[in-house]
Amino acid sequence: MNLFLNRFLLNTPVMQIPMLSQHFGVRAPSERDVKRDTFIKSCKTSDISFTGKRSSGSTKKGDCLKELDNITCPYSGIKMITPKNMDRIEAKLAKCNNIHERMEILEIYRPSMQKLEKSIYQVFKGYEINNPNGTLNDCLQQLKPDCLTELRLDQFKVLDDVDKISNKLDAKTAFEVRKVTTQARKKIIEDKEDQIFKRKDLLAELHDVTKDCQQKEIVENMWATASKLPKSTNDFNAFVVKYANRSPQEIAARLLRPSVASIEHIRPANPDSLDIDPGENDLSNFMLVSRDWNSGRSNTPLPEFIKNHPNIPRFSQRYIDDIIKSIHKGLLEDCDWYPYIIKEKLYNESGGMIDLNLDKYKIDKAQAFTNIPQDILETYNRLTKQNQVMRTFIEN
Repeated sequence: MNLFLNRFLLNTPVMQIPMLSQHFGVRAPSERDVKRDTFIKSCKTSDISFTGKRSSGSTKKGDCLKELDNITCPYSGIKMITPKNMDRIEAKLAKCNNIHERMEILEIYRPSMQKLEKSIYQVFKGYEINNPNGTLNDCLQQLKPDCLTELRLDQFKVLDDVDKISNKLDAKTAFEVRKVTTQARKKIIEDKEDQIFKRKDLLAELHDVTKDCQQKEIVENMWATASKLPKSTNDFNAFVVKYANRSPQEIAARLLRPSVASIEHIRPANPDSLDIDPGENDLSNFMLVSRDWNSGRSNTPLPEFIKNHPNIPRFSQRYIDDIIKSIHKGLLEDCDWYPYIIKEKLYNESGGMIDLNLDKYKIDKAQAFTNIPQDILETYNRLTKQNQVMRTFIEN
């Protein structure tokens, strides 16, 4: 870090708050990713308020899954909140008059919170005890000055690492990268309302100045490093800074929104490689995943995502067990075939890393397939043939 920044930071008080590890693995996107919307869309999604409204378009055929309650997220292992239930929760939060009433509602759904949100919730619990007349935003406002300092330190460190990597690039590209990071530091320090530093803007600018660079490996390493910039979805300090000025109702709802069930393409609809066919917009390629983990995986190939999150096979088994329970209760009507094809789909897409056990399923294949659509049956037959070859290869 340059001398000017050191002098700036040495005179700034710091409160030690434990940093939370990032939920998601980092992967450098290609130019195709950016154009198709992997980066832009995922960044925008994280800033959009989730309302729990029904999906449309490419995931419409998965709406029947979102009606199911008490389903384990196959990526994070938490019990997801249905979109309809989230609507009801937000309506209740809107009627609350004080911090105590909001905390009572949040307490019910604490087991469904993600790791970061649980840590924020615990801070609110301690604040409520000592400040019964306070508000959630009062709590964050008290933390904000020290969290802002911590956040800046972390941002500067990442930018310094980006600069070090850029030194390996050709002189022209390295100069352009340094201009981007220098401007970013200026925005962070000045913190002007009309010149706010935004992580997604920095990533977009870095992509623009390096898209024609031939040193792809170095560029990807630099991108992966820049992607470690803290964000409110996985960093305590970034969360506090972002939400300190929001309403108590929005802050409370924010603790639960990442856990709302959403439709995930098992094979991405927009795969990274041009050599991979896009995943179908069909129930045979859909499963429920909590919203932020869905966004976090984006178009990452499933084997790569599992390597970063090795509990996914175990959580996927819990997911299918919960789906089986729902079917046994008479839910997910006319989709008795779903567990069978998802077993084959996940095995195929994960390269054999996820091999679901369907022993608890009381509906045999012949009965389950009496109402299976012809195109899905063809998909199932194709997958089973491919998986037989894969299983033989893995066993040998």
